[in-house]
Amino acid sequence: MTSNLMKMRKVAYALVVGTAFVGLLMYFYLPAVPHSALGWIALIGLGLPVWMFLEWLGEFVFDSRLFRGRSSGFRIVVGVPVFIVVACIAMVCVWLVQAAILAA
Repeated sequence: MTSNLMKMRKVAYALVVGTAFVGLLMYFYLPAVPHSALGWIALIGLGLPVWMFLEWLGEFVFDSRLFRGRSSGFRIVVGVPVFIVVACIAMVCVWLVQAAILAA
């Protein structure tokens, strides 16, 4: 009996955590949907260049000579802060494009 109860608690916990995680993702990263022609122009005109810039930035930073030929410990110690900085830049870019789309 207690074994089934423990399994049910684990399943319930996983469902609560999963639901909260999906809810937070939807809350913070709900895409901006354009409602006008100007919004669609802003999405294509700003979104595509920003996307290409972020792709280039990721390749430039993480494929640089700094990370080649180094030990895995060095790559982790240096790579994690670099990744956090690149992720913050990406979040600001996404926020700016979303604000431009919703303002149009």
